[in-house]
Amino acid sequence: MFTEYINGFPTLKSNHKTLLNMINEYDEIIILRHVRPDPDAIGAQLGLKAILKSIFPNKKVTALGETEPSLAFLGEMDTATSVEKPLLIVVDTAGVDRIDGDLSLGDKVVKIDHHPNHDPFGDLNIVEPGVSSTSELIFLLSFVWGFDNDYINDVSARLLFAGIVGDTGRFLFDNTSSMTHKVASELKKFNFDATKDMSDMNRQSIRQFKFKGYLIDNFEMTEKGVLSVWVPKSILEEYDINSNEASMHVNLYREIEEAAIWFMAVEEEDEIRVRLRSRKTVINDVAERFGGGGHPLASGVSVASREELDALIKALDSKL
Repeated sequence: MFTEYINGFPTLKSNHKTLLNMINEYDEIIILRHVRPDPDAIGAQLGLKAILKSIFPNKKVTALGETEPSLAFLGEMDTATSVEKPLLIVVDTAGVDRIDGDLSLGDKVVKIDHHPNHDPFGDLNIVEPGVSSTSELIFLLSFVWGFDNDYINDVSARLLFAGIVGDTGRFLFDNTSSMTHKVASELKKFNFDATKDMSDMNRQSIRQFKFKGYLIDNFEMTEKGVLSVWVPKSILEEYDINSNEASMHVNLYREIEEAAIWFMAVEEEDEIRVRLRSRKTVINDVAERFGGGGHPLASGVSVASREELDALIKALDSKL
């Protein structure tokens, strides 16, 4: 069913056997992902872990990283143990500086991702920006390994489905393809409560809900349609919300018809983290000019001052 799609993904087609052979060589595999994980990072990480345990029940496979409380319902991170020369697999992480973990712990490193591969790292890269999410890519990887997905089970299906839902905005974003729907359909054949998981993924506390009121009342927008909102540390403290929780609301502004590009700038201890989104105008080129990057319509960047934010707004405005 998916062979026609896989043929269009060169790194997946060329490297899936090499990766399986590498995994065969190691008794221990550690799976890492990016800091401040979203559903796709967690879904891909824990989903791959479940798949590898299905293929290699006797291998030690661990998923490491800081816990994200809002996504704890998907599964728990493992406790780090002292190992010698494991294989490290890093999922859903575009650059080394975003990895939640230490690459020097591994004997070899594999990168599996769907972001543009501007920062290749490790010994093997399977990077396909044409898929909606790393969770979708992990599904395709298991397909070519397992011949009709012999290695997918209820646990991995649930996790990969959650990751796809998260990165496609419940299949509303432009990265949703016909293949995405087919992958989701295959995953839905397994026994898990997708409705409950989707509800849990979008459930909010009272403080998070009230924070949305701040976001609605405090955005600014240029005449051309670049919308921005500034979230200082004092507001995070007032609503008792952390940076990651705040940033999950960035697509609130998608509902505004006049907003062509929007971003949320959140003040952290030593930087301002900006989440950029666009309806149809490519923005990752601007993000790269400011030291960030990402997808054409969904990118991120870190800046040091409000002055840089003003420059970012002007650069985005010039594209409209």
